[in-house]
Amino acid sequence: MNAEQWLLLLPLLAPLAIAPLLGRGRLFWSWTLVVIGLMLPLFAFASGAQVELPWALLQARFSVDQIAEPLLILAGPLWAAAVVSAWCQMRDDIHRGAFMAALAVVLAALYGVLTAADLASFYFAYALMTFAAYPLVVHYRTPVAFRAGRVYLTMAVLAEGAVLSAVLLLSAGVGNPLLAEVPGIVAEHPRKELLVGLLLLGFAVKAGAFPLHVWLPLAHPAAPVAASALLSGLVVKAALIAWLRMLPLGEVGLPFYGGLLMAAGIVTVVYANAVGIVQARPKTVLAYSTVSQMGLLLLAVGMALCYPQIAPAVFGGALLFAVHHGLAKGALFLACGLSSSGRGWYMLLPAMAIAGVPLSSGALAKAAIKDGAYQLPAGELLTAFLGVASVLTTLLLLRFLWVAWSGRGVGHESDGRVQQLAVLGLIASSLCLPWLVAAHWDFTQVNSAITGQAVFEAAWPVLVGLGGAGIFGALFWSAGAPLLPRLPEGDWIKPAMLWGVRSGYFIRRHWRNRPRLPSAPSPTLLSARLFAAIESRLFALAMAGALFLALVLGISLIGLFAGENP
Repeated sequence: MNAEQWLLLLPLLAPLAIAPLLGRGRLFWSWTLVVIGLMLPLFAFASGAQVELPWALLQARFSVDQIAEPLLILAGPLWAAAVVSAWCQMRDDIHRGAFMAALAVVLAALYGVLTAADLASFYFAYALMTFAAYPLVVHYRTPVAFRAGRVYLTMAVLAEGAVLSAVLLLSAGVGNPLLAEVPGIVAEHPRKELLVGLLLLGFAVKAGAFPLHVWLPLAHPAAPVAASALLSGLVVKAALIAWLRMLPLGEVGLPFYGGLLMAAGIVTVVYANAVGIVQARPKTVLAYSTVSQMGLLLLAVGMALCYPQIAPAVFGGALLFAVHHGLAKGALFLACGLSSSGRGWYMLLPAMAIAGVPLSSGALAKAAIKDGAYQLPAGELLTAFLGVASVLTTLLLLRFLWVAWSGRGVGHESDGRVQQLAVLGLIASSLCLPWLVAAHWDFTQVNSAITGQAVFEAAWPVLVGLGGAGIFGALFWSAGAPLLPRLPEGDWIKPAMLWGVRSGYFIRRHWRNRPRLPSAPSPTLLSARLFAAIESRLFALAMAGALFLALVLGISLIGLFAGENP
């Protein structure tokens, strides 16, 4: 391999190499991780570069394509800011080295997900990223963190089962295909519907689709803010990458699955906003905001699955939305780690961007999704729903600003100058980079976002949301008001777990109180009887064999003697 190919592999190999050194908590290696993160956007302009490793994992191949390019631009500043914030915030944490080591493994896996060019490499990197994120969730080692980790790991394992089944079905006849060939293979596969169903189900957990979203509201409040920023800004986008690379978007229309995904996206948006508004902790509100924003991406992918002709527009809009949301939501999470005295000012601009204020990156990203919706038969209804979604998002983010500005902390806050600069740098990136991405890859999206009609379509949902917030505040005023409904973090998962525990107690109590039957022989006695029976049968078989051999020998001797007589 030449120097350019080794350079392309650097963000994959270097974090794995320095992960053991990061476990010692050395500052030098942590800053090395920051430098590697800042290098990621440079690879976005290495389009077409490819590396092939014939000796690794069924001939592993890595390249930078049009899907990886904008997401590498997203990953760079978010990753660097998260590592800097983690180092500053965990100044007195004895487990800081372990957290940094886990960050390094997640970085390598994430880069593998973005640049893998073959099916086996993509699946391996995706699975590594899924399981390497577990130490980030349980870092504080509290009962709440371990419970969130159990829910995350359980759902991740079930999802990996569906994804692995799809991968095995795909590779059964073609081996280890290139990812660029996978959509065509899926479109022509005799079990196409089963494959698409497994891919949708397996990656829906990572995407936070309702009702598989419950790990997000549990993991974010329990994890450090740096982990929450990466989980919400980057890790959940892995599902979008998988769908764009593996589903037959633009190849064939699948109205059933496309309609199902669109319905799941609409329900996810409405449900997550409704539940998030009544939450009392800032990071929990942001977790439900992430679920609702991923619902919009579900809707976009569902549109492309229903109508193949709009797939190119959906590709650009979904990737632009992912860049905007990852940067803005990462900035909000990292701002939660600042001291409560002035952190609200750091949250204003990213919150306005996610709400879709006119001429913001959020307005640009939503205009890109609307460009695809306009081309559908039910385009007017979908664009109207996107306006309603912006109203709900505005209400949710006003709720977040209220609970964050009122001093309700997330725990483990710190307020260092370096940490503040990292958050400010990420805020600046969230304001500028989506526009640069849109201008570089599709300038028409920039033009459509700055027209008078686009400004009006972005302005009225925000204004309606502000008016609704005034009414909402007059009725409920604060989270402790009696009329405000209270829902647990993770909504349905906690009642389900409680029902399971109570059912277990009920079954155990009735089992103990059941009518006593004659006592059965103990397992030891049963084993002794079984072995004795086997031994007796073997002895009988041996005796039968010996008698048979004796009989054969006797008949042979009789024949021998009879043959000698005249």
